[in-house]
Amino acid sequence: MKMQEQTNAQNELFPRFPRAIEQPIFWGPQGKLRVAQGHKAIVDPDTGRVFSIVSKDYKVISHEQAINQIESALSKHEDLRKYNSTIDYYNGGGRMRCTFTFPEVSIAIRPGDLVNLQLHLFNSYDVTWPFIVILGAFRLVCSNGLVVGNKILHIKKRHVYELDDLHISKNITTATKRFVKQTKQWVDLADVPLTPTTYTKVMESMRFGKGATEVIQQKISDDASGYNNEDFPVISLWIFYNVLTWYITHRAVSLNHTVEMESRLRWFWYSKIDPPGGQTAT
Repeated sequence: MKMQEQTNAQNELFPRFPRAIEQPIFWGPQGKLRVAQGHKAIVDPDTGRVFSIVSKDYKVISHEQAINQIESALSKHEDLRKYNSTIDYYNGGGRMRCTFTFPEVSIAIRPGDLVNLQLHLFNSYDVTWPFIVILGAFRLVCSNGLVVGNKILHIKKRHVYELDDLHISKNITTATKRFVKQTKQWVDLADVPLTPTTYTKVMESMRFGKGATEVIQQKISDDASGYNNEDFPVISLWIFYNVLTWYITHRAVSLNHTVEMESRLRWFWYSKIDPPGGQTAT
């Protein structure tokens, strides 16, 4: 299959996959060591790094295995076989995110302002992240992309499950059918003005520091079309949303920081913001 060949070629450009093996844990005084029953260590044999201490029931899902599972599921969908993929690591390879972008599956919010379908795969050896698959609509505005979007599929399982039991391919089929419907919400956001109440609630939820807040306020000022009678910048919810995702994309200090801020924004925006009216939910 040509697309599979392309995917394999892309994988050759990725950093090496950190290996993770199981090793027994010993305890006790020197010369009288005993095996710790019921627990094991997850270790990178190439570096000696101990990723985590887990129960005996924990199943190691390698980063490569997780990616192969997603690639296999995507190969079953004609409209999702063409994609670009990137991998990011954190904590010495203990955490991994692989992002699949589907350039041919997109919706225009405004002329030239596209929202793409993306799939984010998370996996970890340090047990910080379970196996997570998020498929959603994500706006691409620059080479780095804006990575916080409206999720239409969210699979989250601890490493005591078999991957084959998650029915990933079936869930992807259902989720992609909702893509157009979900992105239409962003069209509404482009016509709804940002209010001081919404601004305050979102910024409090994100818990930005003083320096980050100043950078975001300056970006809002730069992107606003002017100021109202109360000296509040005139911008839409859509522009405000993109200012926040711009900050997350370009100013996060690490992958872990990025993922944390993405989660805060995703949770707040789609549980507290009412797109048609632009008001926070009560």
